[in-house]
Amino acid sequence: MAKNAEQRVTSVPTPPASLIEVDGRASQDPASEYKSASITSSVLDYEFENGRRYHAYKAGSYPLPNDEAELERIDIKHHVIMLLSGGHLHLAPLVSPMKILDIGTGTGIWAIEMADQYPDSLVIGTDLSPVQPKWVPDNVRFEIDDVESRDWTWREDYFDYIHSRFMMASISSWQALLRKAFKHCKPGGYVELQELDPRFVSDDGSLRQDSALCYWSEKICEAAQLYNRPIPVFTEYKAWLEQAGFVDVQQVIFKSPTNSWPKSKLLKEASKFQLLAHIEGLEGVSIGLMTRGLHWKAEEVKVLMARLRPELKNRSIHSYQTIVVLFGRKPDGTDLPASPAAVSGCGFAPLTPEKPFINPSTARPLGINEGERLVDLSL
Repeated sequence: MAKNAEQRVTSVPTPPASLIEVDGRASQDPASEYKSASITSSVLDYEFENGRRYHAYKAGSYPLPNDEAELERIDIKHHVIMLLSGGHLHLAPLVSPMKILDIGTGTGIWAIEMADQYPDSLVIGTDLSPVQPKWVPDNVRFEIDDVESRDWTWREDYFDYIHSRFMMASISSWQALLRKAFKHCKPGGYVELQELDPRFVSDDGSLRQDSALCYWSEKICEAAQLYNRPIPVFTEYKAWLEQAGFVDVQQVIFKSPTNSWPKSKLLKEASKFQLLAHIEGLEGVSIGLMTRGLHWKAEEVKVLMARLRPELKNRSIHSYQTIVVLFGRKPDGTDLPASPAAVSGCGFAPLTPEKPFINPSTARPLGINEGERLVDLSL
């Protein structure tokens, strides 16, 4: 690993200047908040590498593991985004969707909760690994499939809603995937992306460019690029949705703090789980990509992890990662833009070019509308 990491760190986009207030009263030791969840046999014949378990179906196409430690990290990340979004499984203004597709379903936790929320729907979750639970609601079905395969098995105009979440380093071409999603989405239906930009950033300069966090950010993206699974910058998705043909594309940005440095109670709670996901899961996220893409030795990855952990826990570093949630509608022939009332049906006030972001640190309840929390988008 090179000594002059700061010379290679390039500038990456960040959301608007943070209004997240730092909790100056917090102790610098976060120890109290960190505590250490009919298939053919070939699909179950998992591969093992560097002590981690990986999928067997189309082996090697996905660089993250599928073992118990990784499944736990996935469920923790689900909890983080549920906290940040005010408990919403989706932001698209859905009305009684009948057919729902969850791309890269992982543990299936989102698909199962979505099926409970919409009991009259059919929720299909696809993944390369059969790691989902067997006991699920009657309206959930899990399938082993590769969404990047040449043709999807479903007919065109089939789904009312297509969902993708946290597919970091999983997709070789987002443009091609979104074209397929457009083809198989019903007119008037929605596609929603809930994606993580893993690059660590800060708004106040407390994250130094010669830090291990910045070095990891650079190297994980370099490894993914070499592995032909590039990690987009969060600003790229919106144009891709529009190029695929979706209209009324809306975007919401969440800042996910690395640890409990924010003063906001909501962000402090979310960041405790984010820190847990990092400490327990960042090695699993890194080791496959860095050994395969960068041809590092496993020991080199472990050394970098050892450098990362103190910075991850350091509350004087006000770092965060960016989560972007976008949804777009497939035109239904009328081609009318969504009304503000329709957009706010997701539980958030309508987004506009002047107010494209939700800042959880300053979001305040405006009222209760059919059990959904309305959020002030003022920055």
